[in-house]
Amino acid sequence: MATPSLPPGRGGKEEIRAALFKTYLLRLRAEKGDRAMRTILAGVGVESGSLENETAWVSAGKARRALRAVAHELGGPDALQKRGTWVTHPESLGTLVRMLRGAKRPLDAYRYLASNARESTRIGTWELEEPVGGSRHVRMTYRLVPDSSDDGDGDEGTGERLLCAARVGELAGYPRLWGLDEATVTHTTCLARGADACVYDVTWKEPGQSIAAPTGAIAAFFLCGGAVTFAGGYGAGALASILGAVLGGGAGYLWDRAKLETVVRSFERNRIAALERGLQLRGESNVPSAAPGELTSTVLGGKYRIGKKIGSGGIGVVYAAEHLTLGHEVAVKVLRGAAAKDGSEIARLRREAYIQVHVDHPNIARVLDLDQMPDGSIYVVMERLHGRSLADKMGKEGVIAPGFAIPCFIGVARALEAAHQKGVVHRDLKPGNIFLCEDGTSKVLDFGMSKLTTAESLTQAGYTLGTPEYMAPEQCIGAPVEARTDLYALGVLMYEALTGELPIHSNNRRELLDLHQRQIPKAMRVRRPDLPIPEALDRVVMMCLAKKPSDRPASSRELELMLSAIPTEGLPVSYNGFLRRAKTAT
Repeated sequence: MATPSLPPGRGGKEEIRAALFKTYLLRLRAEKGDRAMRTILAGVGVESGSLENETAWVSAGKARRALRAVAHELGGPDALQKRGTWVTHPESLGTLVRMLRGAKRPLDAYRYLASNARESTRIGTWELEEPVGGSRHVRMTYRLVPDSSDDGDGDEGTGERLLCAARVGELAGYPRLWGLDEATVTHTTCLARGADACVYDVTWKEPGQSIAAPTGAIAAFFLCGGAVTFAGGYGAGALASILGAVLGGGAGYLWDRAKLETVVRSFERNRIAALERGLQLRGESNVPSAAPGELTSTVLGGKYRIGKKIGSGGIGVVYAAEHLTLGHEVAVKVLRGAAAKDGSEIARLRREAYIQVHVDHPNIARVLDLDQMPDGSIYVVMERLHGRSLADKMGKEGVIAPGFAIPCFIGVARALEAAHQKGVVHRDLKPGNIFLCEDGTSKVLDFGMSKLTTAESLTQAGYTLGTPEYMAPEQCIGAPVEARTDLYALGVLMYEALTGELPIHSNNRRELLDLHQRQIPKAMRVRRPDLPIPEALDRVVMMCLAKKPSDRPASSRELELMLSAIPTEGLPVSYNGFLRRAKTAT
């Protein structure tokens, strides 16, 4: 039976959450094997099963014995102070669900621990002191609860030192939930040394605290200025110093922005993993809302009979379905797993439905209904599309012929214009979000990450969302997005479809975000001189890829007109061996 998520009243021998040990057990199991781990714990009278569910409660005496055995195997008490990557192992996150739902930065984790100490221990309390003007440093004080019960183990002094080391590991590990380095914990006073409390000074680093930008500016100032002064005199050296400082500072700034993006994605990944683990521990991982694969042949809302699965993504599954009364085909998108219980993912699905209802256009997939399952999970009913995505077509054909591509891109431009007229910026345009219908219509999908320019964003200011290969320079640094941000993404998409290659490529995400700021890609006709790409089409695509939004087409409507003006007569709609013939001819 699942353990309650919150403890009952104070007292009793079950006094510490098993979460205190879970990271150490995972490491011990990985290094020694499951059987060895169980034998080691059994040697001190502790059943491993009592510790494996991190939401369970164990006595202080059992906790000390378990920590003693673990510390001996892992190299001593110091090993307890560094939990490493095990902090973010999915099986260690079960008690962090509530904290991760509301936290935005590591400081929130320490605040939560102090305000909800009884979720982790019944024999102690946590107090938090935040220095004035500081946001990356806290002082945490742990005190024993008066008259707390204890079954004893005959060696409370050593045991308390081990518990203290484990608390250090807990405090040091919180920043890892954001993909950051462990915090530095300075232990100033200790219960094990006779003090009335354990006091820990905790310091950590976050993006924005880095000195990369000023360091880069200063280094470039002196390096460039010194080199040019030596070669060309003081005047040229001064100019080079200024330019070098600007470029060095800009590079440092982009470095910091890339680190911030990594933080956001790491936290989101761990938050979803915690939600999944929480469902698993509560025995809810097999209900339909958490495992949509079981929805086949069921009826949703008394109206839609679910058929086969036709698509899936990171948080959702799409099914073919039939309206029982009207008999027409529809598609049903259902949140799955932990996302089905998560407010932010539900908000994104609602936003997608809202936008696709209010932006009514033949080149945007229509939403027909939005409803809830009996357990509160959200699903969206959309028109059933027959065909395949542009990503699928590109995956099979590699390169899209211009005679086919131009009408497709015109449809996308029309869809974007309709959205932009309603104040909606898509923000995640890519081949997987363009659907090619069997009747030749192209439709834009997935407005779940879109931004209403007149509404509050679902994400924090300064955070970048999107697929980095298709992100405009302003989007890469978290600056405000606008309609022409989508035109840059469409330019990348068109370039990739017509040449088979991305205009800007890197295997390193940080470098990719940087390259979008400064690298000018080769024209398509230069990159692929073997392809019959019209010169006018090349100019349009390269205009969309301009670094400054003001240098791109003024609107999606203008882009549509530019594409429509390109003659398509005589252009191939499919290469069908054209590339092989051209290669043979050369």
